[in-house]
Amino acid sequence: MIFVRCIVGLFCTVAATSFAYAGPIEDCSQENNLRLSVRACSKVIELNLLPEKSEMTYYFRGNAHHRLGNTRRALKDLHRSVEINPSYKHPYIELGIISKNRKNYKLALEHYNKALEIDPRFAKAYYNRGNVYFGMNRYTRSIADYDRATELEPNYVFPYIGRAFSLLEMGDNKAALVSAEHALRLAPRNAHAAEIRAHILDEAKRN
Repeated sequence: MIFVRCIVGLFCTVAATSFAYAGPIEDCSQENNLRLSVRACSKVIELNLLPEKSEMTYYFRGNAHHRLGNTRRALKDLHRSVEINPSYKHPYIELGIISKNRKNYKLALEHYNKALEIDPRFAKAYYNRGNVYFGMNRYTRSIADYDRATELEPNYVFPYIGRAFSLLEMGDNKAALVSAEHALRLAPRNAHAAEIRAHILDEAKRN
């Protein structure tokens, strides 16, 4: 007897009803315990439990390594993931973030452009590419990408925050406030949205 289970929208697995390896397979993709995720993914790789989905296993482990601050191991796994399946879009996001954090904006843009080549409607890639343009002080380009991200996913809060920061840098405090307040309506407890809104209001009081 066979069953199919989908994990976090990315990881569909086929397993026998013995459930012998269900634990490592599920734990590999969970995000609440990153060290457990690393151990579980390592077990999946070691036992070759999902050979048809190995690019995902390496991606999940690479993502966990990245969030744990182990960039070297993260890069090794993320590159292995795209080596196995160059059309798997998700590792390019993490690779782009690592490149941006290292101020290698050119390489970061290459990663995000590759993700968008694979999926032109990938809102997360537009948002992260917008962050790169923001880091390069190319605010018009960053806003264009943030806007595209929200067109694709209107409830995606982070592009509104990025847009607010970009508009503030361009001196358009009024439009920045509109974007920040929209972000807060979507996510009332988001600290970044609250921070940018407070900053804009403080600027208005001083002027």
